[in-house]
Amino acid sequence: MTEGRRMAMIYRLLVVNSFVWASTGLYMPFIGAYYTQQGITPLQVGVLVSIGPVISILIQPLWAYMSDRSGRHRLVLIIVSLGSGAAILSYLVRVSFGAFVVATVLVSIFNTAIQPLNDALVTNRAAKLDANFAHLRMGGTIGFAVTALIMGNFLKSRAGMIFVLGSAGYFLLAALFLLLPEDQQMTGRSREQEPGPNAKRIFKNRQIYLVLFLAFIIQLGLSFNGTFYPVYVISLGYGQSIVGLSSFVSAMSEIPILLCANRLIRRFGAVNLLIFSVLMMAVRLLFAGSGMLTLMLMSQLLQGVTYMTCYYSCVMFISENVVEGKTSQGQSRLAMVQAGMGAVMGNILGGLMTDYLGVRLSFVVMSVCVLMAACLNVGLISLFNRRKKGGMVFNSTPNI
Repeated sequence: MTEGRRMAMIYRLLVVNSFVWASTGLYMPFIGAYYTQQGITPLQVGVLVSIGPVISILIQPLWAYMSDRSGRHRLVLIIVSLGSGAAILSYLVRVSFGAFVVATVLVSIFNTAIQPLNDALVTNRAAKLDANFAHLRMGGTIGFAVTALIMGNFLKSRAGMIFVLGSAGYFLLAALFLLLPEDQQMTGRSREQEPGPNAKRIFKNRQIYLVLFLAFIIQLGLSFNGTFYPVYVISLGYGQSIVGLSSFVSAMSEIPILLCANRLIRRFGAVNLLIFSVLMMAVRLLFAGSGMLTLMLMSQLLQGVTYMTCYYSCVMFISENVVEGKTSQGQSRLAMVQAGMGAVMGNILGGLMTDYLGVRLSFVVMSVCVLMAACLNVGLISLFNRRKKGGMVFNSTPNI
C-alpha cells in the first residue's frame, strides 16, 4: 500500500470514528433531562437508563459473535446503525413511562453493539496501518463535544428533536461505514476448525479479569453521574444549555489524556491508571453533587482522568490480549462489564438512592462506595502480588 493510500484510509477511519461519537452526542447527554421534563421520577429514570445495559449483556454478545464468525464486521455495523436509526423514532409515538420502556428496548437491541464493534474494527485497521488509535479516538471526543454543545443551545424549546436528529445521525453513520473496507481477519469459523485448547478461548491470559473488575467499579460511578447529573442540573433550575456545556467540557477534557495515552500506559501500567481513575471518580462525584455550578463544571473536567484513562487502557489491553479472530467478542466483554453490569448497578442503585435520599446526598454516598471499592481492590492486588512473589505481575502492560 502506498503512503498516499495509507493516509487516505487513516483519514477515513478518523471521520467514521468521529461520527460514531457525534451521533451519540445528538441525544444521549440530554435523554435523562428529557425524561425529567416529561414527569418521569428519578427511580423510573434509573430503570429506563438501565434497560440499555441489560440488553447489552443479553443481545450485544450475539452481534459480536456474528461479526467475528462471519468476518463481515463492516456489514454488521451497518445493520445495527440502520436498526438504531429506525428504532429511536419509537420514542415519539407516545409520552409515558411504558412507552419509553418499549422504545428503549428497541433502540438498545441495536445501538449497544455499535461502540464495541467499531472499536474492534478501528483498532484492527489502525494496527495494520501503523496509526495511533489515540489520535483516531480524539476525533470521536471532539465530535461528541461539539455536537453536545450545539445541541444544548438548540434544544432549549425543542426537547423532542433529539430523537429525530439521533435517527438522522444513525442513518448517516451507516452510510459512512461504507467508506471502510471489510476487515480481513481470521473468522470465528476458521478458529473453531483449529485444534488445541485455544479454540474456545477469547483472551490469552487471566489478567483481563482484574482489568474488567476495575472497569466495573469506574463504570458504577460514571453511569450514576451520567444519568443523574443532568437530572440534578434541571432540578437546580438550569436548562439544557448547561447540560450541553457540561458535556462539552467533559469531552474536551479527554483530549490531553489522548495526546499522551500511550506514554502514560507505558510508564505507569494499565492497572495503575485504572486504580487512579477510580480514585478520581470518587472526587468527581463529590464535586458533581455539591450543588455549586462551578464545582459541578469542574467535576466534568475530570472526565479525562476517569472515563478516558479507563476506556483507553481497557480497549488497548484487550486488543493486545485477545485471541486472533475474536476481536469483536473481546471488546464486547468490556462493553458487557461497562455498558452492561456497571451501568445497571449504577443506574438502579442511583434511582433507589435518589428516591430515598435525594440527588445531592446520593452523589456523596456513591462517592464513598466507589472509594471503598477502590481501597479494597488495591488491598487485594497487593496481597496477590505478595503471594505470587515473582509470578504474574498485574502492572505489566501490553506492547502499544
